[in-house]
Amino acid sequence: MNFIKTIIIFLLPAIFVGMTACSGSDDPVTPEIVPAKTEIAFSRTGGSETLSVKSNVPLEVKSNDESWCRVVPASSTSDAVYKFTVTLDANPETSDRSTTITIKGGNITQTVNVVQTAADGLIVTPTLFDEVAGEGAQIEVKLTTNGAVKITTNDSWITQVTSRAAMTEQTVTFNVAANYRDPRTGSISFTLGELTETVTVKQVKANLSDIGMESDALILAAKMYAGWNIGNTLEAIGGETAWGNPKLAEAYIRKIKDFGFNAIRIPCAWNQYIEDAETYKIEDSWLDRVNEVVGYCVANDMYAIVNIHWDGGWLENNCTPDKQEENNRKQHALWTQIAGKLNHYDEHLLFAGTNEPNVDNAQKMVVLKSYLQTFIDAVRATGGNNAVRNLIVQGPNTDIDMTDKLFGDMPTDVVDNRLMLEVHYYNPWTFCGLEKDESWGKMAYFWGAHAVSGSDRNATSGDEAEMKSLFARMKTKFVDKGIPVILGEYGAITMRTGLGDLQEAHNKSRNLYDETVTREAKNHGMVPFYWETGGVVNRNTGAIKDNYAMDGIVKGAREGKYPF
Repeated sequence: MNFIKTIIIFLLPAIFVGMTACSGSDDPVTPEIVPAKTEIAFSRTGGSETLSVKSNVPLEVKSNDESWCRVVPASSTSDAVYKFTVTLDANPETSDRSTTITIKGGNITQTVNVVQTAADGLIVTPTLFDEVAGEGAQIEVKLTTNGAVKITTNDSWITQVTSRAAMTEQTVTFNVAANYRDPRTGSISFTLGELTETVTVKQVKANLSDIGMESDALILAAKMYAGWNIGNTLEAIGGETAWGNPKLAEAYIRKIKDFGFNAIRIPCAWNQYIEDAETYKIEDSWLDRVNEVVGYCVANDMYAIVNIHWDGGWLENNCTPDKQEENNRKQHALWTQIAGKLNHYDEHLLFAGTNEPNVDNAQKMVVLKSYLQTFIDAVRATGGNNAVRNLIVQGPNTDIDMTDKLFGDMPTDVVDNRLMLEVHYYNPWTFCGLEKDESWGKMAYFWGAHAVSGSDRNATSGDEAEMKSLFARMKTKFVDKGIPVILGEYGAITMRTGLGDLQEAHNKSRNLYDETVTREAKNHGMVPFYWETGGVVNRNTGAIKDNYAMDGIVKGAREGKYPF
């Protein structure tokens, strides 16, 4: 019934027009066919559109491609206008397509173009990258598409290098970051409309021996036989020679190696060499100088530690919440530059984030942890060898007892087993460093087996048993958990003179102390670095000035054995 009604409606305009023509005149009707539009556009999904045609004669309307474009009459409320429903199927092709609707009436023919956009087309090759080099690489994906493709790297270690507008064919490049952990699998997604293609990236672990960075913290610590500080030099406020030492020469480094040391700690100042207070830009000449000194060490097959030392106290005297944000910005800026400048060195170079941070409670410890985390993150972000370089973090005040009580867990790192902890040891200070009697204690001249009977200058604390007990706490808390400990400073550094018959007892006390600390540090998994500012070895000639200290250190290093 509905079909018959539609046909009747479809014919009415023509009948009406014919009757009108006959009633007024015997002249034949002049056909008129006027489509409302000459082109109809469809999306890739297809659908239906109405085509209106003004005409005074009956019409024959047909699609030239009826398999996917169909035309049927539709209802019209106008006597002079025909309406047709044009329906298109979804376009399965990846290119645009078109056809023509032909409208005939009397001896007149009109056409209407029908165009349809292409279906989403997306082809990516290859879809698998297998065994990508662990040291990192660039990969290229060939992309054939007819639309704007959304590209998603589903893993942070895969990053897109170029991004172009959609083209018929293009190549998209990605960086695959170095992988220093276990083999891993990632993916890249290419999305166009409802289409998604995925590329799988499988990466092997980097062969770190190829870049000279194969040793993790435990292995590297065991390679360091005995350590030596170059104190009062590159950390001197006012310049390298401001505290009385000459400019460091490579000949001095070679001398230290000849004495049996294979590791150097290089305390460094940086704050006084900042040339831009806004960006914390370090003077290039100073970065070059530190690089030169590190080069002396590495060229002689010695390990080197570079730190940010006291440096005017901007960090270590301000482990407080009010300075936390500002100091973290500065810490990040400085370490980004230091690490970037020295990135080319292999595992012979280590970085230490601070020196002796002034921390004595839990709140300050939280702030210190943020400074250490910033240090680690900044170094790792520079990539290259720094991505796996062994790094050293400091305990509160670098004090063993405080570190045992306050430090807690190590900071986080993106690479496994590449962190060490640092503490210092000058216990008892009355014997090791005190230079005049104070209200809280008197200078001690004698220690251990060389104490003088009846003397009020014997050390009253910090004996060998206490030393071993403290070192054992570091072994339990860190070394036994795979975290080596750097004993970054130690020594009986104050030499007394003018003691007459008791001078030998004092000299032997210092000798025994230095031997004992060195030996017991190694026996407890700690790497000892003797603090030296020019009193033991002549900085100009390389000659030994204090045989008691030198002999004690060398003997202790020879007798001590790392317990791993």
